Amino acid sequence: MKRRSLSQKMLMQFAGCMAVLLLLATPLFYFLTKHYYAEDMIDIIEAVGQGQPIPALDLEQDIMQGVMLQFGIIALILAVVIVLTVRFISRRLWKPFDETLHRVEGFRLENGILPVLPASAVSEFIRLNTTLQTLMQNNLTSYRMQKEFTENASHELQTPLAVFQSKLDLLLQQPDLTERQAELIQGLYETSNRLARLNRNLLLLAKIDNHQYGQMEEINLAAFLHELLPSLECLAGDIVLHKEFHGSPVLHANRTLLESLMNNLIVNAVRHNRPGGEITLAIVGKQFVISNTSDELPLDGTLIFNRFYLPSEKTKGNGLGLAIVKAVCEYHGWTVSYQHKHGEHCFIVDF
Repeated sequence: MKRRSLSQKMLMQFAGCMAVLLLLATPLFYFLTKHYYAEDMIDIIEAVGQGQPIPALDLEQDIMQGVMLQFGIIALILAVVIVLTVRFISRRLWKPFDETLHRVEGFRLENGILPVLPASAVSEFIRLNTTLQTLMQNNLTSYRMQKEFTENASHELQTPLAVFQSKLDLLLQQPDLTERQAELIQGLYETSNRLARLNRNLLLLAKIDNHQYGQMEEINLAAFLHELLPSLECLAGDIVLHKEFHGSPVLHANRTLLESLMNNLIVNAVRHNRPGGEITLAIVGKQFVISNTSDELPLDGTLIFNRFYLPSEKTKGNGLGLAIVKAVCEYHGWTVSYQHKHGEHCFIVDF
């Protein structure tokens, strides 16, 4: 297939369409010539041939009428060619571009599949496809390397963290520790626990990104929450949990990820609550809503689901809880949103 630029193909098809329409209009031009330009000449020839006197001639009028009609026919043909070029020919020429755009819009890094772009004989589209293929391949390679690094680093950190915590346990059991030494070891122990939680969260995110939770099952949401309530109440402490279940949708989900989503939402509701506050778990149609009382200002809904985002320096945690909630929702095709109304923080998961 010979390569040509878009302008060359457009010009060639415009010229071809013009030639075809002019060819089809040949009978019109013949009729125009016979009845206007050559009409008086034909009358003179016929009169001379029959020996009759030469009739009165209106040559100037015929020529003017013929010129105007010819101009109108050519203008009409040109208008038709322009319309055909704009509406049909250009659409056909730009079809590979539209197909390329459609396939690029469906490209997702997390899927790890490079889209096959349509072939084209237009040099500009060939250059565009080559550039897009290179760009997407580079991004895909970088994304895979980043995921592998995160997962490998999380795996490698598990063993030294476990060893570190076990040795801290042994140090805390020493009988001759001073109060100052015990405080330092306790601080190291808390830091070690935080690192372990951070490592587990990063590993969970890496596994979600790698689509390693492929085992799905049908889960009744209300029954699932009833099973989790004892552990959720332990997380809540002195905070009162309320249930408002209006319906019970059946979800096609991974049980481990759904449990992680609920735990992180509860932990977040407890963390941003006030002593003796309240948490409400509600099922409304195909939505799960969790709201909690709070004395804090509204959060930034555009940032709270970002990884490592902390609203303030006083915020506890590592900033990955809500990022995990969002990752779990995206993995299942759900959506999660945040609202602040009536002095309460509300998170809505739409199934």
